[in-house]
Amino acid sequence: MTAFTGHESLDKYRKPHMAAWAGLQYALFRTGPVASNVVEGGLFWYSGDDRSIPDLQFHFLAGASAEDCVAGVTPGRSGITLNCYGLRPKARGTVRLSSADPDHPSLIDPNFMGHPDDLEMTVQGLKTSLEIFAQPALSKYVRKVVLPDDSLRSDDDLRSFVRNHCRTSYHPVGTCRMGSDDKSVVDTHLVLRGFEGLRVCDSSVFLSLIGSNTNAPTAMLAEKASDLISGNVRTR
Repeated sequence: MTAFTGHESLDKYRKPHMAAWAGLQYALFRTGPVASNVVEGGLFWYSGDDRSIPDLQFHFLAGASAEDCVAGVTPGRSGITLNCYGLRPKARGTVRLSSADPDHPSLIDPNFMGHPDDLEMTVQGLKTSLEIFAQPALSKYVRKVVLPDDSLRSDDDLRSFVRNHCRTSYHPVGTCRMGSDDKSVVDTHLVLRGFEGLRVCDSSVFLSLIGSNTNAPTAMLAEKASDLISGNVRTR
């Protein structure tokens, strides 16, 4: 996250008169900052030259105070955010029962950075983010990098930063894996083992996280589930 020298980002619309103007612009013309989804750009990239496919994803947000529970820039200033995500994590989390009482919440441990390769991949993505901020086309607008600040530049510093600040990108999968083995939760027809007439038809049946957003494959899975339920199964 960076703080800008001026007010080129969407943060300027946090001022009451600017917010009112943005609302009016959208009400009249369906344009302006209210029409933005804030995440104005994205990138898939590689954490190393030895990678054959991208293993990092970046989201560019045209503001520095756009996300809940994430510190922004000093009030009255503007900035931007570049989020980095490691794709295809090697660590595996768990979902366990906390009690025999079904009303008790489950014990969910995502185990973020539970594998050392996940940490190193994310640190490399953070370095790439800093390189992007330093490019001439962008750096002329940047007053300073806020998160991580200038004091955090060594690999150890960045590892500690990642451990303290990492979080999900809202796409966890695989809590009831599909498969033909006895340890799979649902079979290859998405039927929950040990039950009749009960299927799981969402991304929780994925064997692992795909290297991108989960919306499209989840929709595809739902289409397949619809065919399975209706008996309209296509074969080749």
